[in-house]
Amino acid sequence: MTLRFATGVWIYSSAADRFCVDGYRDTPKLQEILSNISKIKGVKAVEIRQTDVTPEMPVKEIKRLLKEYGLLCSGVTTSLAHSRRFALGGFGHQHQKTRNAAIDEGRKAVDMARQLGALDVTLRLYSDGFDYPFHVDYTTHWNTVISSIKTIAKYASPDINVAIAYKPREPRKYLTVSSVGKALSMCQEIAMKNVGVAMNFSHALMAGENPAESIAFLTRANKLFQIYFSDAYQLWDDMMIPGSLHLWESLEALFYLKTSKYKKFITIDVLPQRIEPSHALQIAMGNLSILYKKLEKMDPIEIRKAQRTLDAVESQRIIRRVMLQS
Repeated sequence: MTLRFATGVWIYSSAADRFCVDGYRDTPKLQEILSNISKIKGVKAVEIRQTDVTPEMPVKEIKRLLKEYGLLCSGVTTSLAHSRRFALGGFGHQHQKTRNAAIDEGRKAVDMARQLGALDVTLRLYSDGFDYPFHVDYTTHWNTVISSIKTIAKYASPDINVAIAYKPREPRKYLTVSSVGKALSMCQEIAMKNVGVAMNFSHALMAGENPAESIAFLTRANKLFQIYFSDAYQLWDDMMIPGSLHLWESLEALFYLKTSKYKKFITIDVLPQRIEPSHALQIAMGNLSILYKKLEKMDPIEIRKAQRTLDAVESQRIIRRVMLQS
């Protein structure tokens, strides 16, 4: 396995938050973003949002720019959380008109993926969830979300994969698909070949998971469709540079991607509020590349043998040698 890096175009956004609502920088136009990304050695592809298509920037023009800058489209992401229309829910909204509008955004992403030569669409269900006890009928809400994803997946079949992104919270206090277990359960209930999971390293940490275990869990079921790397202090989606906080966990996650022969793009999903985006992207790729190179020193047979003993000392000796000895 060779690491193939992609990045979301949002890395160059203003990175606005509730304290600095104007953002920490001006958001460049998409053409400038793609130009900047193309100058960074190692980035082969970008993930586009369905909202990046505008009357001034049609899909045809995005396709032309990608070709001009020598970039592939690794996937198209559908996020509804930035629209006031879906403030009370998107794919799980109980009002048919609003839910249909959300589904149309998913279909739009599928159409974009087909036109841009991508094979994957990621659904970020960040509008669907609840904030208070008794806020929603959980069973009805779950059924509605499943129905919406099925509709999009049927539209995407057979050539486009639909990946469900899970996350415990934000912007809702509780998101419906909040853990790797719930995401996989939803995939199994939908029971469609082209429906899988998009796993984000930081979201797994937020959910109290060990990211490597979540990778193994999804790989076992052949449902790891997309992988996103960032880092976080676990309480929030900090979207920090991967490997900057959870070095050991990042190494282990890469080990399980390597042993599972993961072949798709690894997408950098950071939001550098106080770091120049191109620099953040370079550091992110550098960290992951260095960690991955460290794995060349690790004998998978040796580590599996140590794991069978259930003695953490043995596995720690191997990892220490790989990481800390020259």
